[in-house]
Amino acid sequence: MKKLSRWMPSRPVYKTPPWAYPFIILLLAGAIALLFFIGYCLYKIPELLLVILFVVFLFWQHIEKFRYSMRNWAQSRSGENICSFVRAFDFRHTDTWILRAVYEELGMYLEIDGRPFPVRADDRWEEDLQIDPDDMEWDIFPDIAHRACRSIENTEQNPFYDRVKTVRDLVNFLEHQPKLQSRKQIN
Repeated sequence: MKKLSRWMPSRPVYKTPPWAYPFIILLLAGAIALLFFIGYCLYKIPELLLVILFVVFLFWQHIEKFRYSMRNWAQSRSGENICSFVRAFDFRHTDTWILRAVYEELGMYLEIDGRPFPVRADDRWEEDLQIDPDDMEWDIFPDIAHRACRSIENTEQNPFYDRVKTVRDLVNFLEHQPKLQSRKQIN
């Protein structure tokens, strides 16, 4: 008998490798140098402060507008949970580990005010959820595949390759990826 999806592996924990610390120190040194350079420019050209504040204000406004719309969108889906998500699929023929991994990982990635975002099967990545394809490919997809015990190798042979536009497409894509047999294959 197959294990229930609530017993699936947790999110992978990524540790910073030791060789990355010199790069982090160089990055911090570069950021400090950039701050000193901006301070020097502000000392020489005080009007530049207005331009910088205006750009920061526009950026902040854009972020707040996005958060407001996502909050309203999440509030309109307040009664939805993983059960309503699973009902959108033929869950008798779809791996429940994939369904749970997709729902939980996307909900955590899009969390609003510390609560997971209620995802629907027909939500589109870029248009609806505002998820960049690179974030999906490099950040979200490997974590979902890890939790669902699916391989991330040879994705080009998958019939859904380059056709993943919605959450439903992602579930179908993962359904067609080879299942990993042992926990050693996951890491």
